[in-house]
Amino acid sequence: MLAMIPTYAEPTPPAESPYSERIEEYVRSLGKRLGLAETRAGRERLEAGYGKFVAWTYPEASFEDLCLCAEWLFVTFILDDLHTLKVYDNPDAWDPVHRRLMGIINTGKDPAPARERTPFTEALTDLSIRTGKRLSPTLRGRLNRHLDLFFQGFTEESRNRFRGTPPGIESFTQTRRLSVGMEFGFDLVELSQGAEVPESVYESALFREIIDAASDVVAWQNDLHSVRLDDIRGDFHNVVIVMQHSSGISLQEAIRSAVAKVRGRIADFLAAEEQLPPFLKSRGVPPATRDEILKVTAGMRQWTNGCLHWYGNTTRYALPTASDESDQQHAHLEAMLPSQDLAYRHSYG
Repeated sequence: MLAMIPTYAEPTPPAESPYSERIEEYVRSLGKRLGLAETRAGRERLEAGYGKFVAWTYPEASFEDLCLCAEWLFVTFILDDLHTLKVYDNPDAWDPVHRRLMGIINTGKDPAPARERTPFTEALTDLSIRTGKRLSPTLRGRLNRHLDLFFQGFTEESRNRFRGTPPGIESFTQTRRLSVGMEFGFDLVELSQGAEVPESVYESALFREIIDAASDVVAWQNDLHSVRLDDIRGDFHNVVIVMQHSSGISLQEAIRSAVAKVRGRIADFLAAEEQLPPFLKSRGVPPATRDEILKVTAGMRQWTNGCLHWYGNTTRYALPTASDESDQQHAHLEAMLPSQDLAYRHSYG
């Protein structure tokens, strides 16, 4: 499957950070501090190569900035797993967790009582404080908003699962842009490069098309790579499965259609990226800032190709063995947020 997934022609091969081995050890150490090494499933998660992931997606970052990027990506991978647990897979149950997470991210303080704090929430608090010191107030505010949208994507997916039927392709596309989390992932490209896209440019229709197209490419590449796993799990939040359901076609036909959709969004991205230099010049953006912005969009292509390269080197999307085929595949994460029992009672009475 990996060989048939379309991607950008450049950069090929994707660049790799000189800190690749060092950041891998850093992330494993973080995972151990959070308690993931205490169970077999958690230890297997730590073998997925999350440090290698950021080495391919943020290759230009200093080691200090690479640590920030790695921690954010690792935290959000954990939360992506966590929200699919039955105790949280309901909008009413996820909402208090969402509020708590954003309280920590926005203020650098955990609003929960001391007895409900864990190594995970303490690590998120520390990460939020260090990130705030590194970024301008504008970029920090944008990153925080995008993390909020990422968590909102989890809520939308839970609502769809509660209804029990896949959404239509348009509704799915909007929700998938949230749950793939690429807006904050691309914010970290700016952090890693020491650059910042001016808000007047970032909010323009042209740059929004670049962000949306790049997000769709990453999301649908991921869906193509993980379609067998999602199919086994019964998770229909996958562009292949949504098209199979909506069009009444076979899985193989849906895969071919998804490949074509990825190619189309790559073309959309490249066309918009080509329009960017004259657009920036017409807006009176200074030459040095124009160069930084173009470097950021090149970083989006690097991120995408680096992520695709990681898929061929990670165990994260391996098909489960018979012993893993339960509704609680990520049960090793249950202690991450100790208020889960309260959330369960709130949701299910």
